[in-house]
Amino acid sequence: MATVVEIIFLGTGTSSSVPTIACLTNPEKSCPVCLSTQTPEGIKNNRRNTSMVVRYRKHDDPVGFRLRNVLIDCGKTFYTSAVEILPRYGVRELDGVIITHGHADACYGMDDLRGWTLGGAIQRRINVYLAPETMEVVTRTFPFLVDSSLATGGGEVADFKYHVFDPKKHFTIEGLDFTPLAVHHGIYMTTKEPYVCYGFRFDGVSYISDTNFIPADTMQLIQGKSRIFVVDCLRFVPVTVPHASHFDLGQSNDAARQVKAAKTYYVGFAHRVDHYELEKSLKELETLEGLKVAPAYDGLRVSLEKKGELVESSYLEPALIVVKE
Repeated sequence: MATVVEIIFLGTGTSSSVPTIACLTNPEKSCPVCLSTQTPEGIKNNRRNTSMVVRYRKHDDPVGFRLRNVLIDCGKTFYTSAVEILPRYGVRELDGVIITHGHADACYGMDDLRGWTLGGAIQRRINVYLAPETMEVVTRTFPFLVDSSLATGGGEVADFKYHVFDPKKHFTIEGLDFTPLAVHHGIYMTTKEPYVCYGFRFDGVSYISDTNFIPADTMQLIQGKSRIFVVDCLRFVPVTVPHASHFDLGQSNDAARQVKAAKTYYVGFAHRVDHYELEKSLKELETLEGLKVAPAYDGLRVSLEKKGELVESSYLEPALIVVKE
């Protein structure tokens, strides 16, 4: 058994991250969101690949033992997220890494986890949890991370122990139960079948980073059962038709209404979404409907330690925000 103490957002952007190089180098300077990232006033528009650290206390750990840490996803920008954010919150050991799906923004930073295991610098080995289809992707993409005999050069690579979970069953990492939440994240171009990404439910938190459709059976697992709901929100509105693999704001709002969490946080933003503009519009939605929704941002920490309230904090701003449940 375990209790979640806090969650930390390491990244809140889509695969391309924000800012984009195309916008920063564009002579017309036509993207205010990307340009704002170069100023102190726009710092929350800097977004790396969506990722989170779950920090919790295992009930049979001795008094004074460190918080347990599980990383959800380590995409292309994981290294810069880790260097920027983890030291600020005292995160060092990783009790587990969960990979939600086999896309680059979820797993292409796995090689950077060698900083934890080379020479046992932090720990000897990292336990990695992933679905069967994601294991196949990792095996093809990083054969040397699955079979170290395939490594070249110095031959020193990250040391992983892989745990392939059953998508229909919960699994446990050092006392904390994780229930897979199967959602659609686009389709396979060859078969037109849904491409499945896995969110997770753990101790009152429901986390769905990448989706364009949440099936009814998955919604039943989280509806009315979540203190915190984290969900995909790529852009404000459909350009012509709904995005093939991500929610837009309207769809995210609809999901938040269904889940009825004490607070919902949006992630996975593209570069046209301004954090401050979205935050303002969602506050208006709260006034109109009582729906507590906000855009997350890189470095945001949310504490769940006190019953009846959530506490938001960040090294980016000194003020604490208390959300009554």
